[in-house]
Amino acid sequence: MIIPVIRTHGLLASAGLLLAATWGCAGADRPASAPEQVTPPRGPLTTPAEGVGAATCAACHAGIALAQAEHPMARTAAAVAAETRDRWFSDDMLGRAVSWPDGIGPEPRYETEGVGAVHFVAPGSDPGMAPVQAVFGSGLRGLTPVSFAPGARLREMRLSFSRARGGWIPTPGGEDDRDGLGDLDTVEESANCVGCHATALAWDEEQRFDPHRAVLGVQCERCHGGGLAHVESRNEGGETGLIFNPGRLTAAEQVAFCGQCHRQPTDFEPREILARDPGLARHAGASLMMSACFRESPAEQTITCTACHDPHRPEPATPERTRTACLRCHEDAAARHRETAVAADADCAGCHLPTEREAFHGTPFTDHWIRRPGEPPPTPSSPAGRRELAWLEELYRVRLPEENPPARSARLRTGLAELLHIRGARGEAQGLLREALGLGADYQTRMKAGALFRDAGRVEEALAIFRAAASDQPDTPHAFFEAGDLLSERGDHAGAAAALETAARLSPDSAGVRAALGAALLGAGRVEEAVASFRAALALDAAHAAALGPLAGILAAHPRRDLRDPGEAVRVAERLAARFNFQEPRSLDLFAAAHAAAGDFASAVRAAERAVALAPGAGIDPFPIQQRLALYRAGRAYVGPLPTTHNLGPRPAR
Repeated sequence: MIIPVIRTHGLLASAGLLLAATWGCAGADRPASAPEQVTPPRGPLTTPAEGVGAATCAACHAGIALAQAEHPMARTAAAVAAETRDRWFSDDMLGRAVSWPDGIGPEPRYETEGVGAVHFVAPGSDPGMAPVQAVFGSGLRGLTPVSFAPGARLREMRLSFSRARGGWIPTPGGEDDRDGLGDLDTVEESANCVGCHATALAWDEEQRFDPHRAVLGVQCERCHGGGLAHVESRNEGGETGLIFNPGRLTAAEQVAFCGQCHRQPTDFEPREILARDPGLARHAGASLMMSACFRESPAEQTITCTACHDPHRPEPATPERTRTACLRCHEDAAARHRETAVAADADCAGCHLPTEREAFHGTPFTDHWIRRPGEPPPTPSSPAGRRELAWLEELYRVRLPEENPPARSARLRTGLAELLHIRGARGEAQGLLREALGLGADYQTRMKAGALFRDAGRVEEALAIFRAAASDQPDTPHAFFEAGDLLSERGDHAGAAAALETAARLSPDSAGVRAALGAALLGAGRVEEAVASFRAALALDAAHAAALGPLAGILAAHPRRDLRDPGEAVRVAERLAARFNFQEPRSLDLFAAAHAAAGDFASAVRAAERAVALAPGAGIDPFPIQQRLALYRAGRAYVGPLPTTHNLGPRPAR
């Protein structure tokens, strides 16, 4: 039989999973006479011409190809054209509700034009609109329209459709984009995103991705590699095994293979992993690889994606399949449940793979981190915590030698450095950080490196990193904030105020930045400006402790009478003390000073006595509070500096 090579460019196949396409062999022993395994694909085909197309595969694998074409993965991406536009941008779809919160810019919208054209309109941005060229997502949970820019860059529009909400929501991860249309991804980020939504790539003369000539979706050759050699060899009666078959991988290798798109633990911040960030539920590969069921089993027979899921058929995982997978190791499940009665036919996944909704605007994702219901993250020093740290460290060390773009290599080194930092191996951690910085680390990686140097007491190195990052990205506030906060800590209040004023200008809605700026201004003697900055912070967050404390101190006890306001001081100090349920000694000290300033010495004495009693347990010297308590008992208010309380509040996220 001669297999015709049929080129197809618009037919979609399989979605964001990089699962195998001929998985009938999965789990079977590899025959001794089988040919050597072909190198697994690490991304889509460079051009459609490198492959034969799904229709050619269907000539021999008709059942698989037909079933797989109905899989949600088959609709993970499509070009916007006249014949497809109404799938996503019909009058009904465009009329659905938009959940657009205040504080992230004017509400955008989609508009259709002519035959097949769609534009994303973002009021107030320049330019105010951009063409929608493709839609990513199967629609099972949602859809994100995208466009492409010269230089191989992708833009995710800031408005996505949520199936759970039945309407439009801010694109997850894009809420803080500075561009109203959606920030352009870097070249590396764009390649990663397109690579998990396309089988073959196509580009125009400006290196702009061409969704109409590319093969969007994950078709057979996205997981099996180009089939040209396989088809030609078969037609000539030669070796038929010249195609990659993920079914021949070991169990652990299969999961890592799927994890190219469904992510691996090393694709995330280590602290997100160790803290069980709810957002990880969206990424099944990373979650499964952190499960004890996966990491503590032999690599050849550990639990795999295909134990529960069929990558070719659009069928959800059934209780029978999940239970069968669990019973491979947990033979008598009923006997293991001592506190909860479990029937022999119970659905294990219902309890041990819970559904996470809150992290994704109500969109349900099954959390594949298999564990006991309600089990909290272990502490890093506990046996379970040490095992997790060691496992993560091993995963990083395996990936470090891989050929990766410089920015990714830098991120991997920085992630490993963070793990080493946590377990106390700070010398090796700092060596890795310096390697990462020498590789051309991106902005976020440099920010993490600076934070780790700071935590290790390498203040000058940290400050140099933050200043360099601020110079490279002068329109981004984070490096200015970190530099300013570090300068404040070092006592350079004037330098801190300059950096934090820039951060406040770039991030006008951040109460944390305003509070930090207030502390720096206060340290620099610019008291009136400090008061204004603290008030601005509280206008953004009325309960922000880092602003409440210093402001209460100024209003209650500043040497300048014109800056004192005892009545307001009581109200501000009470809000601060209430945040800590009147159990935090520094806030009670302020509360006492405010009441004394207002002439209520009985309340001042009670608050100060409580502060004195709590101080030793909080590691605070009670003597200064006792001195102020003596004044209140004598009917006198305290005037002078009060203990620093700016560190009671949370620091803005790095």
